[in-house]
Amino acid sequence: LAKRANKFDEARQLYENVCATQPYACQGWLEYSKLEEECGNLRKCAQILHDGLDYCEYNENLLIRAIKHEEKMGHLNSARQFLGRLKHVGIEKVWRTLLEGALLEARAGNDKMARRVLKYLMHHVSWYGPLYSEAYSLERELGRPQEALLVVERGLKEIPRYGPLWFGAFRLCEGLDTSQKAYDLPLAMEFVNRATKSISRELIWKVHLDAALMQERAALNAVAEDPNLSLDDTLILCRRTFAKTVMNCPPNLCWKVWLAVGRMELSVGRTEEARKFFFRAFSVVPDKGRAAVMLESSRLEEFAGDTKLARAILCKARNEAGSDWKVWLESVFLEIRDGEQKRAVNLVKRALQRHTGTGRLWAALVQLYHGDGEQVQCNSLKYALQAVPKSGEVWCEGARIHLNPFVPTFDMDTASRHLCFATKFTPQYGDSFVETLRLQLLIKWITPISDIFLETMIERVNAVTSCSEINDEALYDAIGFCVRECSRVVLTATSSVGCDEDVLDETVALIRSRLTANCVQKAMEDTNLELSCSNADPNYGLLWFHCRHSPTDTARVVLLRARDIISSDLMKSAHIYIAAILRRAGIIAALRNEIENINDARSLKVDAVEALLLDRLRRAPSLERMLREEDRDERTDVVLLESTSPGTDFVTGLIDANKCIPLQSRSVVERRKILFGSDSLVS
Repeated sequence: LAKRANKFDEARQLYENVCATQPYACQGWLEYSKLEEECGNLRKCAQILHDGLDYCEYNENLLIRAIKHEEKMGHLNSARQFLGRLKHVGIEKVWRTLLEGALLEARAGNDKMARRVLKYLMHHVSWYGPLYSEAYSLERELGRPQEALLVVERGLKEIPRYGPLWFGAFRLCEGLDTSQKAYDLPLAMEFVNRATKSISRELIWKVHLDAALMQERAALNAVAEDPNLSLDDTLILCRRTFAKTVMNCPPNLCWKVWLAVGRMELSVGRTEEARKFFFRAFSVVPDKGRAAVMLESSRLEEFAGDTKLARAILCKARNEAGSDWKVWLESVFLEIRDGEQKRAVNLVKRALQRHTGTGRLWAALVQLYHGDGEQVQCNSLKYALQAVPKSGEVWCEGARIHLNPFVPTFDMDTASRHLCFATKFTPQYGDSFVETLRLQLLIKWITPISDIFLETMIERVNAVTSCSEINDEALYDAIGFCVRECSRVVLTATSSVGCDEDVLDETVALIRSRLTANCVQKAMEDTNLELSCSNADPNYGLLWFHCRHSPTDTARVVLLRARDIISSDLMKSAHIYIAAILRRAGIIAALRNEIENINDARSLKVDAVEALLLDRLRRAPSLERMLREEDRDERTDVVLLESTSPGTDFVTGLIDANKCIPLQSRSVVERRKILFGSDSLVS
């Protein structure tokens, strides 16, 4: 009660009394450790867990909590020491703790040890279904689908009615069939037939639903490979499977099936049939699911090109189900796709009056303010973080502001801190990992190239600032000249593919040798981003879905695809990022010289220096202005800026995802992916 009333000192005293009077009761130690962890006293929390284990040496709950806490603090060896004390205890008493140890090793990247422990546990605790699920997930994430399938088979032999293993097998088999271009899905359909004979009766409808969705994806892939095929004819088997789904589905869940059927008909362009199925879903959906069906209906009308009707449906949804934040977010997305930025901003503001604690709405507001300038964005970010300080989406938007090279306060260090919070608070948000990937490529691949020009920049700045009175105009001219010159050299290097090396300038040749795919691989060798992303297993995000081509793609596959896209984008825009890095470096060098000339420079606090730097960065000419002052170099005819609004290309980490292309000018497949490929309404 004292803890709930925020009387932490009183609660702490009471917990100490509990642990002193009943030291062999593990619950007291657990609750006391939770209090200290929530207060941010991680070392005190660790000490409490250690003390508790002195009395309850083999208590499962205390051990698992202690292991997780040590892992959280980065003390893997301490966590392993807890596991070491179990070697003389019977497996029947400590198998759950050993399972946590196996997962610890898997998260640490020690897959061989994790595999050994899981294999040992599967032998001794063969009746526990989640054990096989963890072993299967380990092999799948490591890109070993055949080994993962063997684990699934072993688990199904022991527990044939365990649903998660069957659904895991479907995903594996679909991936294997697709990789071999077997679009009739022989392996997957074999498992589906087996599942209907073994799985729990209440899950049979879900088996048929998964089978229908697999057949739909396979049909789309088959037609994409062979345009002579008729998609309508290829989906016949899919329609039959959907019929089986409806026959076995509980009445309160039939609406999900009708939505899935409607989506399938949209793939063929049969809009009227899709409307009928959506209307049927609306007629049977329970009250709590009505908002979801209205969202789908609005997307259908937007897909068909009737934005006015889609907007009206969402207006009705907001009036009837305004308590669901997803309705408001979808309304904002519709206005963004329609190019109505002001309406989108007004909707977000109205939504936040009702849903002040929804991070995705705050993140949308921060991004929508991009056109109003960096200071407005930063102010909105400040308000957002005050409202939702643990929203990974908002922290990610903060990082995006500082990763945009055309923003005056471009700063990779600040972006790094923001992304650290983003991936920690909301690990399931995939865009944070994509932006982290962009940041790491900038730091380890692009920044070393900018170092080639750094010395020249510093010399020019020092020459201007050596005078007793610093002339801002002369300073900015010097920085601008260096920025344009380096941008010209880098752009020449990236556009000289196929030229004879002897013809190229020495600096241009050096830069060109560093802007290669091999250098990208070397830059990512020492990072643990892939492992962190795999452990988090993200499941949403605009950029994440842009890079995910199929539900069978693992987190590692999606991240590798994102790496290829981002490295290609960075190669094309390397001259802009390097120019932004040098602009910042020049302004920092000038400020450093200015501070050194101040008599009481040592009295300046860090916050004051940072405030001065922000002021200088914002007062200086923008990167766009610097590059446009000499937009066309007479010697090389190199255009430094082609876009009339270059900053919009870098709002997020993928340039293609930033382009505002009218929805109706896209293909049917692209429209369907944008509107229906980024949620799990029917899963």
